[in-house]
Amino acid sequence: MKVLHIDSSVRGDRSVSKELSAHFIDELKKADADTEVDYLDLAENIPAHPTALLIRANYTPAAERTLEMVAELQESEQLVDRMHAADTIVIGMPMYNFSVPSIFKAFIDNIVRIDRTFKMVGHSIEGLLVDKKVFVINTRGVDFNNDNMEHMDQLRPYLKAIFAFMGLTDVTFINVSPVQFSDAEARENAINKGKEEIVRTVNGLTSIALYNDQG
Repeated sequence: MKVLHIDSSVRGDRSVSKELSAHFIDELKKADADTEVDYLDLAENIPAHPTALLIRANYTPAAERTLEMVAELQESEQLVDRMHAADTIVIGMPMYNFSVPSIFKAFIDNIVRIDRTFKMVGHSIEGLLVDKKVFVINTRGVDFNNDNMEHMDQLRPYLKAIFAFMGLTDVTFINVSPVQFSDAEARENAINKGKEEIVRTVNGLTSIALYNDQG
């Protein structure tokens, strides 16, 4: 299994999403010692925000790009290549102000690329990142599973839409809350439940892989 492991928290070692995404990877490695992991910490390697030149380069046929355009697209090309190389994508994703961290949005803006992660088919769109599983470990400061908060969740709808646009339709969310605005016991219980759900998810994933390998 080739895994792209992405963290998007700016909180470093204090990050719960980072702790839990690492737990997911550890469980994968326990289940399959041959698991290959490509790790990307967006807080340590923040993608550049799109520029006018990058946008022009993106929509210019590859054979017609100037050297300046090629240089401008270099980071984006590398990120797209890493997405294509993985068959499983594991993302540590904190919720910031009801949506994704800005560094993850910059990542998205670098990988949504015509003829690289999607293409036009007539008047329709066809995603090119196919046959991949995505696991999003999403931590939230408060519990959104109630009528007062649920409608404010802009993270899951956005990620489902943009991932599907690129062909990533097999997406599993592991939602962990509350991890910030709560007492220590509630926070610890949420994290422990998240770890238990990760173990169940990994066990199910590796069982399917083993069944497929055996035909």
